[in-house]
Parts: sequence; C-alpha cells; structure tokens
Amino acid sequence: MLRVKILPDDKTIEVLDGETVFDACCRAGIMIQSACGGVGTCTKCVVRIKEGATAPSPHGVRNLSSTEIEQGYRLSCQLKVRNDLVVEIPPGSRFYGEQILTVGGAAAPETALDPSVRQYYCQLPQPEIHDQASDFDRLARALGAHAPDLVAGLDPLRELADALREKDFRVTATVSGRRLIRAEPGNTRGTAFGVAYDIGTTTVVGYLIDLTTGKELALASRSNPQAAFGHDVLARGDYADKGPQERRELQDLIVGCMQEIAAECCEKARTPIDHVYEVVFGGNTIMTHLVFALNPRHITVSPFTPIWSRAYKVPAHEIGLKLAPGATVYALPSVGGYVGGDITAGMLACDLDRREDLTLFVDVGTNGEILLGNRSRLISCAAPAGPAFEGAKISCGLRAMSGAIDKVSFSESEQDLDLHVIGHHPPRGVCGTGLIDAVATFLKTGMVDPGGRVLEPDEAREKLPEKLAGRVLPSENGSDLLLVPKAKTLERRRDLTLTQRDIRELQLAKGAIRAGVDMALKVWGVDGSQVSNVLIAGGFGNYINPAAAMAIGLFPPDITVDKLEFVGNSAAVGAKLCLVNRGQRARVERLAREVEYIELSGRKDFADVFMTAMLFPGYEGL
Repeated sequence: MLRVKILPDDKTIEVLDGETVFDACCRAGIMIQSACGGVGTCTKCVVRIKEGATAPSPHGVRNLSSTEIEQGYRLSCQLKVRNDLVVEIPPGSRFYGEQILTVGGAAAPETALDPSVRQYYCQLPQPEIHDQASDFDRLARALGAHAPDLVAGLDPLRELADALREKDFRVTATVSGRRLIRAEPGNTRGTAFGVAYDIGTTTVVGYLIDLTTGKELALASRSNPQAAFGHDVLARGDYADKGPQERRELQDLIVGCMQEIAAECCEKARTPIDHVYEVVFGGNTIMTHLVFALNPRHITVSPFTPIWSRAYKVPAHEIGLKLAPGATVYALPSVGGYVGGDITAGMLACDLDRREDLTLFVDVGTNGEILLGNRSRLISCAAPAGPAFEGAKISCGLRAMSGAIDKVSFSESEQDLDLHVIGHHPPRGVCGTGLIDAVATFLKTGMVDPGGRVLEPDEAREKLPEKLAGRVLPSENGSDLLLVPKAKTLERRRDLTLTQRDIRELQLAKGAIRAGVDMALKVWGVDGSQVSNVLIAGGFGNYINPAAAMAIGLFPPDITVDKLEFVGNSAAVGAKLCLVNRGQRARVERLAREVEYIELSGRKDFADVFMTAMLFPGYEGL
C-alpha cells in the first residue's frame, strides 16, 4: 500500500497503486470540489504536491498555467498515486459551509392533520377461559373503526404478547394505514414522528415533524455528498451507469446524509430516532432514482425515460435508513424525466392547481423547471440551463459558500465595482447570484455589450471610467474582467476574473430558462403581460437580485419586477404537507398525472427561440 499525507489536515491515507488522490480523499471523508464528476475538465479539484512529485500527465495539468504547474499544482481527479506523496489541498478546492435555504418564502397552505401513521392507546380485556381470542384479534377488536381490517408483519407480532402483559393489557398501537407496525406497553401516545426532506442536487434539508400535532420540531441540512461525483445530475448519472457497485455507492452517500439529518433533528428535539416512523421526500427524478439505487441512464439520453415516475413507498430499511421498526419512505411522484418530485411538491406548496389567475412557477437551477397555469390547466417543461448558476463551468466559479462573491454592483461614488463576499472572508470565487449581479453590472456600465461581447482593453480605456477600464484585461480568447487581484484572494494563486467564455456560459444558462418560459407562454397562447404572478422557487432562486435577473433578460420584458415573488424552498413545504396529510398525497399523485409536459428538444421552433433568448436586453445586432 502507498501513503498520501494530506495537508493541512495532517492526515495520512493508505491508497492502492493507481488510485487517484481525489478518490482517496473522498474515501477518507475529505471533500474536494468537483463540477465535472472527475473527468478533469473543471479544475475545481486542484491540489499541490509538496513531496513526491513526478512528471505530470497532460490530463493532470489541463487548464493550469505554466507557473501553477511549476509550483506543483495538479488536478486531483487525474493525479494517480504511483509513490508516496505529501499533498496540500488549497482552501479553494475544499467544501465549506454552504448558504442553504431551509425555509419557504411563502406561507404553506393550511391542511388538516391526517397522517398515515397514527397512535392509539387501548385498555384491552384480559384473556380468560371464556374469551380465548388471540392477542392480535383482541387488539384489532379494540381498535375497531380506527384501523379496520388490521394486518401485521412478523416483527410487531413477535413483540405483541410481552407488550400487552407488561402493563396489564394497557398498550399503545402505532398503525400505518391498516398495518400494525408497533405495540408498546402503556400509554406512549405522542411519540410518533416523521421527517420531510428536500433532496436537492446541491443540498439536502430535513424537517422533523410531530405526527400527533403536525408541529415542526427541528431542522437540519447538509451539502449533498454526491457532489464529489459531479455538481450536476448528468455527471452522477454517468457514474451510476458504470454498474451496481457505483449505484450503491451513490445511494449510500445520500442515504447516509438523510440518516445524519434525521439523527441531528432528533438530538435537537430530544426525541428518539427509533420513533421516526415515516419519511417523505421530494427530489428531481435522477436524485430519486439514486436514492433507490436505480440506474438513471435512460433519463440522461433521448427520449429521457425514467424507470419509475409514480409515487413510491418502500420500507426504510430497504434503502439503509435506520429508524423505527416498520418505518417507511414515500417519494413524491415526478411528471417526467426532468420535472421531478421537487416540482410536484412545489405545486402543492404554491396551490398552483387552485389559483384563478395565470401563474408562472420557475425553479432556477442546473435544470430549470417551469410550470404555467391555474386551476383549469397546468403545463410544464424543463430547460437544460447547465451548471453555471451553481458556479460550475465558470473559471472562478463555486457554490454559495464561505468566500464566494455573491453580490456585485457599481459604486457611483467610487466609479468602480462593489463586491460582497459570503462570510466576510477573503474571496475565493464567485457563485451563481454573484455571476448574475456581475454580468448585470457589466451590461449597465458597458463593459459587456448586449450581444455578450466583452470590450477590448483599448475600447475600455476610451469608453469607461479609469477604474473600470483597469479591470478589462487582455487574454488569449478575448478580454477578461478582473473581479479581485490575486494578492487579495484567499489563496493568492491567481486573479479572480470572468472570461469571455464565462459570459457565454451565463448566456447559455439564462437563455435556456428564458426560452423555456417563452415556450410555455407560446404553448398557452399568451404573453408575459397576461401572467399575474411569477413564483421563483429553490435555494438558488431565492437569492437572485430581481433587478439583476431582469437586467440580463431572465424573464420577458412584459413581466415586470413587481410580479416576481420568491417562494423559497417550496419542495420542502410540499413534502411536509404530504407527511402530515394523506389527502395531499392523493392530490399530488393526481396532479403528476394531469400536468401537460412539453419536451422542448422535440419542438422544431425551440432552437430559434433559444438563440433569441440568449441575447441580453437591448441587442440590436451589434
């Protein structure tokens, strides 16, 4: 076995000959950023060899400067261990605390408390020679109309006799539907709990709910640990397609994350985790497949077919969750391959099927999901925006975490850019909201024209204030726009700049969302002025500056800023509704069947709409 010492952790990992440093670190619980799923194209996983360096492979130094290569920097996903190494992981390559949205921006609709799991306290007549009914029949008779046609598995039956006799036939029965899942001695009512999850590509949030009162007791969140295999679901889908072992690996990561969140919530609320009887989650269709270790390969290629899209309920232990005996997991249904359970949950949270006015619902992210409708009709589509909004494929991009530039504006007094950094630490990159702000500011100041072209340095000196002109730098592929010089960055390794390619990546991302909106309006036969409300959902969407969104043309100009409403984590709200009310599950399952889905890639007019949507406002063929 070879050894790799990781700095500054001072941790030594034993590795096999040929294993990559990235894989070894993931196995050891040291999380390194990766946007490309380990294929060596994103440069987010860069590390520095302090001892044991050998001649680098071309793939191991792709997109690194000659100075960085000389200093020992390598892509960890391509750095195969052939001898003992000492490797330093720079701060910019690590995951730090993310800005995770845990609340909804709009009030959840009221719903009656009617959970699947209920508890009943019973005082049973004791057996005697003239009443030799079985213990189970005796309990079923006592429950009567509360649980007609009661059934039970072997586990609760094995416990039943002792449970009844410990407290003189005073017992609490925990029932899910018509199934007995537990019998406990005495009166233990009020000890049935559930967890509602929003399982996102980037983050996972869980809420502990008292199933007796419907009250939220605690919440906890994590970064999705599958990010080590790619920021986007397509990269994870490719990894899952390698075989059952890889699918199990991805399942173990996400289920382990769910287990940690449940345990933290129970610890905060001082409740026993073995009384969590039900889990409900909403997630995009690929994430849902990965929770169940299903191969999502056919979702990633045309005609984008999932293995399963209906609601799905399984015993929790079948996926590895360790909760109460008999606990179950309920996955919300999907509309299709790219409109998943997180969006059907959002439909519930925002009451889209009960609104009179025409409403547009947009979840802005790697895959922008769009719903348009009211109580008479709902249509949906998915726009492949790509990972730019998550900071991937952006030269200095990263997710919304400590050290990320999340706000950019123009200071009239300084005649220069004004930057805000999450956590007030030295900057290490720019996240999606900062990218939108930055490009909106570049358009406002003229650093970028409406066609998306960055000014040349000579043009900048003629047209821009001195400080702004000094931020336009020459490069091999057009001009770069300086955000922070390397001396002021966290690592002082390279300047934080946005390149011409970065601007094009944002154009592609915002163009996909805008084209999806335009297509939905076209199919309905209306324009933006006839839309009463625009609901922006999701963790990323909640932090977008509305004015910046309009400045880059994310929405049609006849949708005014005052129509924008941020509804936050609507997927979590919908999951909670389904946890506390069985009728909401029937409703969401019906909606998933009734929503009309538009496959944009199958429409001949989509390419033209998309090309126009990529342009920034004010473009006149410059």
